[in-house]
Amino acid sequence: MKKNEKKVQFTTGKRRLAVARARIVAGTGMVRINSQPLDIWGNEVLRLWVKEPLLLAGEWAKKVNMDVNIRSGGAVGQAEAARMA
Repeated sequence: MKKNEKKVQFTTGKRRLAVARARIVAGTGMVRINSQPLDIWGNEVLRLWVKEPLLLAGEWAKKVNMDVNIRSGGAVGQAEAARMA
């Protein structure tokens, strides 16, 4: 592995029909869902569901960037799948 390559971690979460794939790399704490910043995705309740595991992770969550791609399912199922991922 070269020195300037960043370590990338992939994880998945599934809830009902929704499937979320998360890509985690070292960064500044930015979270994007389907290429949109978390702050403008969904409604406030769904954003809080997705943010809760990040708040529990504390300082670690501020040191990584997450890109989550969600397919299928409804809004609630997508939020819960993203939360699990």
